[in-house]
Amino acid sequence: MAFAVLVVCLLSLLGWGTPGYTQEPTQENTMSRPWLFGQAGSFTQPISTDRPSFSVGPGTIPRGRMQFETGYTFSFENAHPNVKTHTFPETLIRLGLTDIAELRVEWPNLIFIDNDTNVDGFRDLGLGFKIQVFQQQGLRPRLSFAGRLSIPTGDNDFSSDRLDPEWRTILTYALNERVGLFGNVNIGGPTSQGKRFVQVSSSLGISATIREQLSGFVEYFGLYPREVAGGSGHFLQIGLVYLLTYHLQLDARVGGGLTRGTDDVFTGAGVSWRF
Repeated sequence: MAFAVLVVCLLSLLGWGTPGYTQEPTQENTMSRPWLFGQAGSFTQPISTDRPSFSVGPGTIPRGRMQFETGYTFSFENAHPNVKTHTFPETLIRLGLTDIAELRVEWPNLIFIDNDTNVDGFRDLGLGFKIQVFQQQGLRPRLSFAGRLSIPTGDNDFSSDRLDPEWRTILTYALNERVGLFGNVNIGGPTSQGKRFVQVSSSLGISATIREQLSGFVEYFGLYPREVAGGSGHFLQIGLVYLLTYHLQLDARVGGGLTRGTDDVFTGAGVSWRF
């Protein structure tokens, strides 16, 4: 929380936002700024992020704007010996290219695994994009696509040593002003134990606005298979998202695996901001 307060102070000093989400955006934080392809887009909605859910959301960043999403996850698996894993900073940098497309950079995560013999190192860098296809209309859901390519930049214990692609189909459907459905259907080609395999993953969740600044969600997600020589993994999680300001969001989540060999419990928290 101290980190979040520091971020708010910095944003206030730089004029990127002022505390109080209920305040409408001012002329200063909505006016266009210089951008490579003309003027940067204006913010017309409060910040919306791709964390902390497994699902990626359908929205993109206005052109010429940047958004940072970062956090920490702790997971525990009851095994022999028990496995405790710390993952941070979970940083995603999103840059608006056009009104409907964005560039995405996933900064390498630092992983620390404690299972009597400590192992730590960085995972691979991720580069990708997201593009909006169409908005919700009648019974037709909102649709976006996202692509991702894992670049082998990580440490030996955590890098796949190959370029690993993934394609995401992103669907959402607002039931009313407060409740909506969301989900992803994904296909990727990760590498594990030196072998590339086809991995399908999916998610389905429901989100609801609890109060003006606070919303929550319940989400199922699964990986089929989880590893090259393993079975499928199924998970369930719940989370909360709090809009501290128009441009600053805090989040928290907790969940666990539903199948043998998955994490018994995982929990995490994060902060996201844009300018």
